[in-house]
Amino acid sequence: MTTTVLNEKVEIFKKSIEEIVAVLNNTEEAALYVKPSESEWSAMQIVSHIIEAVEFWVADLEALLTVPGAKWGRNHEHVRRLAAVDEKVVSRIKKEKAITELQNLVPKVEAVLVKVTEEDLVKTAPSYNPKFDGKPLSFLVDHLIVKHVTGHYGQIVRHLKKIQ
Repeated sequence: MTTTVLNEKVEIFKKSIEEIVAVLNNTEEAALYVKPSESEWSAMQIVSHIIEAVEFWVADLEALLTVPGAKWGRNHEHVRRLAAVDEKVVSRIKKEKAITELQNLVPKVEAVLVKVTEEDLVKTAPSYNPKFDGKPLSFLVDHLIVKHVTGHYGQIVRHLKKIQ
């Protein structure tokens, strides 16, 4: 059962990455750095955030599989999270590099999810983020990896429509 469920999650994740890559391929590179408003991220800031966040959560998930019950997570002030969306940092990211890094997330997610068992999905642990404290590992997989990327795909599409 777990294998089927996790395979479905990998497929959803992979499809979202493919959709984001397609949008990037079909968008002029300069447009990817335009913010729809001062309070919103550019498409490339969103992409940079996705790359950093998925890498972070995959590493956290793998650590929790190794050390069940360990404290996990982060808050919105985490330094790598903030650096990933910093406009000066993002302005140096080339579209081709971002596409490659997005595509490289798929095997990383697959590699960690293949290790997850049904028993693992219900395990809980304390979190550095009070909103996530005591959430099961299924939350990390569902919300912080799979649905997070799916949601940001929609955000990228909406933002690019705003700037056209």
